[in-house]
Amino acid sequence: MNYLRVLPFLAVLAVILFSGLRPEPVPQVFDQQDKLHHMLGFAALMFSLRLAFPQWSVFWAVAASLAAATLIEVGQSLLPNRQASLGDMLANTLGVLLGWGCAYVAHQWYLRRIGVTTDPEPSELPERLGDTARP
Repeated sequence: MNYLRVLPFLAVLAVILFSGLRPEPVPQVFDQQDKLHHMLGFAALMFSLRLAFPQWSVFWAVAASLAAATLIEVGQSLLPNRQASLGDMLANTLGVLLGWGCAYVAHQWYLRRIGVTTDPEPSELPERLGDTARP
């Protein structure tokens, strides 16, 4: 296993944990800015998780990301100036799905870039039954 792939994942996880479990929320410039932070943060977490652990199935990667999201929301509910929110959890979930989609597209691009294709081989054009009966 290439341990350098794990470093971006650990960095993103550390940033999410630090910002998600701060005693005071991050100041907002515009309304619902925190939802954008949640979505982009968990998209980065899922993308870096797929890079760090490509052998994991999609189910386990999504489950681990959503478990982290849930635990952070529970942790926020235990802090005096923070509160858990279903809107935040929805943004976390959308971020996980966005990160998985970006990782999938990047993986497909990489496979085509190195010449490995997942497309089925084009078969010969099928002959029509009427054409084979003619002399």
